[in-house]
Amino acid sequence: MNNTFIAIADALRAHLPSLPPTKRPLLVALADALSTGDPSHLLTLLRNGGSISSGFNRLDAVRRQATGLLADNPAAAGPIADIVAEVQRVLIAEEETMLRREHMLNQRLEQSFLTSPLATLEANEYGIITRWNPAAERIFGWSAAEAVGKNAIELLVPNIAHEHVEGVVQALLSGQAKNSRNENITKDGRIIICQWYNAVLHHPDGKVAGWLSQTEDITEQIRAEEALRENQRRLDRLMRNLPGIAYRSRQDGRWTAEFMSEGALEVTGYPASDFIPDGDQPPRRYFGDLILPEDREAVKESVQTALAQQRQFEITYRIRHADGSIRWVWERGTGVFNERGQLEAIEGFVTDVTAERQAAEERQALNERIIAAQEAALRELSTPIVPISRGVIAMPLIGSIDSTRAQQVIESLLEGVNTSGAHIVILDVTGVPVVDTQVANTLLRSAQAVRLLGAEVLLTGIRPEVAQTIVGLGLDMSHIRTLATLQDGITYALGRQSRGQTSVHRIG
Repeated sequence: MNNTFIAIADALRAHLPSLPPTKRPLLVALADALSTGDPSHLLTLLRNGGSISSGFNRLDAVRRQATGLLADNPAAAGPIADIVAEVQRVLIAEEETMLRREHMLNQRLEQSFLTSPLATLEANEYGIITRWNPAAERIFGWSAAEAVGKNAIELLVPNIAHEHVEGVVQALLSGQAKNSRNENITKDGRIIICQWYNAVLHHPDGKVAGWLSQTEDITEQIRAEEALRENQRRLDRLMRNLPGIAYRSRQDGRWTAEFMSEGALEVTGYPASDFIPDGDQPPRRYFGDLILPEDREAVKESVQTALAQQRQFEITYRIRHADGSIRWVWERGTGVFNERGQLEAIEGFVTDVTAERQAAEERQALNERIIAAQEAALRELSTPIVPISRGVIAMPLIGSIDSTRAQQVIESLLEGVNTSGAHIVILDVTGVPVVDTQVANTLLRSAQAVRLLGAEVLLTGIRPEVAQTIVGLGLDMSHIRTLATLQDGITYALGRQSRGQTSVHRIG
């Protein structure tokens, strides 16, 4: 700067001590600008003093003040005016920049207001709607022309939500931003549930001017949440009523549970919480430890095989109940695999089948007894002992004779002789269709066994072809008396008892 400007600045500083302190800052900044040519300090003070328009007023006031103080030096007015003009140009440029920014911001805000997917409205301090965006038209059905000028509560809030919403509005008018969730009513009379996000609007003097609200229709969301809660309640009821344990466990060798239903108490005697880790703490017990040691390896092998093949498994094994008893359980489960085929968990169901197992064992035992009784009955039917008279019994044989029945014939004959004390036994083969080596040997062995008990065997029902077969087999049956028919055998036996002896025919 030239010496003239510096001299003016020094002259201006000379007047400062006589001024009140509040009058000095802008004059000091003006003097600095005159002596250095840099008005930045003066600009800073003007910017900090309020709006740009007030800055212009303060700048003009300090120009007049400085010119008045240097009235005895008319040449000072020009330099002072030059510095003030330079500062004014900077302030004007800043104001134009700010206005452009405000204009762009307003454009963006307006665009956001119009395109927001949220219903957006503004209301004044009396609750009268002043702005209404297209999303509000879509959600509530009222056009902007229909909504603007109406009371927001009267237009949008049904009677059931009046008290709640009026409380929210009172909070907004007191300057407290407050959000809400409440019922609203649409133009066509539908009741919907909306989530409201509210902000307080102020006048330039700071007084509440009204509020800005954005909202979304969450009716379907609420219904979905309620449906989810209802499904969860149903699932909880189902889990509580399951006759067993629904579970999700880790495949860590000890069946560490991630989830276990309440049925664990009935099946194991321990509450489900005992099997679930508590944060970083391990569970109080492991389900795998309840399996009897002699069953664990088989259970592990069955499960591992099914998991390796990614198929369902079904196993029955024993566990030790909390009361010390042994319980049979049936389990069905499957592995849970991620998209890479890696095993993440095991899910399944375990139920106590002890009663069913015992019932099955009882049925098996009963079936075995029934089968044994049937076999005994069949033996009696297939090898019947018929008492003829005292000391005389008969066994009519009917049907084929295999090795099992052959043994039954001998056993029944011996038991019949022993029980009845018979001394004559009649074996009738009229009903035997084929006499082969096995049948002939059976007859021969039966006669030999009976003779050892002191009884005589009569063979009846020998047809010509049967006699020819026996001769052809070369069997020695000379010690067995034979008669044509059972009736002949009975007559012979009875006659022998009464007369002591009769003629008999022998083979050979």
